[in-house]
Amino acid sequence: MASPEHPFLSEPFIASEIERALAGVAALLDPVEFHWLREALATELAEDAELRALLADTQAKSVDVSGERLVPWLESETADDPARTG
Repeated sequence: MASPEHPFLSEPFIASEIERALAGVAALLDPVEFHWLREALATELAEDAELRALLADTQAKSVDVSGERLVPWLESETADDPARTG
């Protein structure tokens, strides 16, 4: 019977970072060892305040989902052109 995953692994960013960190050793471990190592890393991240702070600094604070992309060099060209600014 498989043990439930650590709650930290339900966060997509954290799960993907742990998977990325383990990518180099994944082929060397059997599935039980790999699962144990994933859980151990998630537990360490959850319990260590300094690691949590570092992890928080790497996460995007907000994501622009408007579909609009800012292109700094283009903004200066269109600022003086009323036909291009809408």
